[in-house]
Amino acid sequence: MADDSFDVIIIGGGNKGLIAAMYLTKYGGMSVGIFEEKHELGGGWCSEESPAPGFIADHCSHVHGLYSYHKPVYEDFPEWEEYGAKYGIWPVSIGAIFREDDTWIGLYPEKLDPNQERTAKLIARFSQKDADTWLYLWDKTKKYYLPAIIEWLYNPPPPFGTPDPIERLVANPDAGLDPVWFFMSGAQIYRDLFESPEAQVLFARGIQAAGFSPEQYGIGFGTLLMIILTAIGCGVALGGNHHVAHACQRVILENGGKIYTRTPVEKILIENGKAKGIKLSDGSEVEAKKLVLSGVDPYQLCINLIGKEYLSEKIIRRIENIERGWITITWYTWALHERPKYKAEGFEPGVEGTGMLHLATKNLDDLVKEAYQRRMGLMPDPDKLNIFTSDTTQADPSSAPPGKATVLTEQWVLPAWSMSESEWKKFEKKHAQDLIKIWQKYAPNMTWDNVIGFNPVTPHYTANFAKNYGPAGNWGVIDMCGSQMGRFRPIPELANHRTPIKGLYGSGAAWHPMPGAHGMQGYNCYKILSEDLGLRKPWEEKGAPW
Repeated sequence: MADDSFDVIIIGGGNKGLIAAMYLTKYGGMSVGIFEEKHELGGGWCSEESPAPGFIADHCSHVHGLYSYHKPVYEDFPEWEEYGAKYGIWPVSIGAIFREDDTWIGLYPEKLDPNQERTAKLIARFSQKDADTWLYLWDKTKKYYLPAIIEWLYNPPPPFGTPDPIERLVANPDAGLDPVWFFMSGAQIYRDLFESPEAQVLFARGIQAAGFSPEQYGIGFGTLLMIILTAIGCGVALGGNHHVAHACQRVILENGGKIYTRTPVEKILIENGKAKGIKLSDGSEVEAKKLVLSGVDPYQLCINLIGKEYLSEKIIRRIENIERGWITITWYTWALHERPKYKAEGFEPGVEGTGMLHLATKNLDDLVKEAYQRRMGLMPDPDKLNIFTSDTTQADPSSAPPGKATVLTEQWVLPAWSMSESEWKKFEKKHAQDLIKIWQKYAPNMTWDNVIGFNPVTPHYTANFAKNYGPAGNWGVIDMCGSQMGRFRPIPELANHRTPIKGLYGSGAAWHPMPGAHGMQGYNCYKILSEDLGLRKPWEEKGAPW
């Protein structure tokens, strides 16, 4: 006999599960119990006072797409923003400073540059042709690309053979999309679109930050997708990501949901091919009257919680062969006496306000070579790091004491399993020294005298932060490649959130459409649940295609 019961049990309190729970409680009218093994909910929506007193750092998620990440959630839960899901915007969405001559190039957000004329003027300092290309792409974005992308992001994937919003977009001759782009690598597509090395590097490093590898073929759509969404605008959660998680929890609790932290789930209880509940690590059982929704990664779900005996050999083989060793980064948060003062500010003011700022060279091959080094199991050359920086205080002044700065740096490195714990500890200090050495070439004030403290997040840290990110320390949970995107993510047999076990559904960053600290999977999973259980559908009430 069960010790407790709910209509819906959610395993894992990550951000996808929180979004699903908001819909299930408020619009589905379901009793929902969330079971999380960590001390708090949110998953990647976490923040700490770090790396020095008075500084706030987001250790697992930082830059959020303002238009794309939570679009329907704000519309369906007007109270959500009031409860703390608020964002500050960066004056420049993405940019690159070039070591050769201290120039820079970037994209201004739509809110500050609605027609992208300011952005085009900056691009034109390197190539008028590239500026014209960007304005052409922006016009197509507003008319065709963005509506299709949002519909693609916020709908479960249709079965293969049924055109999805992106396939319909490609088939529309007015959209001006060249089908060959979808089979190119990131490096190829930006060389095809832009003539200046500055524009090529800007866009190629930008898509790498989203989890794509610049040398990987067949990801052309992903490269366009991420640049378009970044150009719309990006920001940071005010006060830290934990405020967004807390806002979700308040909605859930107000609508009758219950939350259990430090409560690991040991097994999903299955009877006659149907999920009936869960067994907790303390031996107690909880009944699921309607369904169980798992927010854990596909391997944990299928191998640990379900068990191989309930799944086909094909599913097990595909789960065990999922690629997960690429989206691995160092993620250092720096507490600084003063913000980095870049020499490039003399070329064009405003570069310091860039959300994602690449300290670059004008050679796209530097990015490609670094990727090949990692494919060979080699750490990037410490003298040629492709660093992204992000000054949090430019979008959220509350992240640091007055006059100080909280700045993040990102560098792609090998997965957690590449080194032992002691080797990673040695790497943490060495990498910090390498970062400062390169950083001060772009911003001379970035010496150790300017550093109050730093917090080193490596793939080893990430792998141990939550099981979903292990064993590689992959912030995307699984990699982004042609076979693990959209309707194929994580594998075709699980991509629409249903599993072979009746009443058991999967969700999380490893599902369609892509990784990131957004609510897409939770929203799309609720769409599947509303179809299967006849629940309320707020998107139909609005007449929206998503």
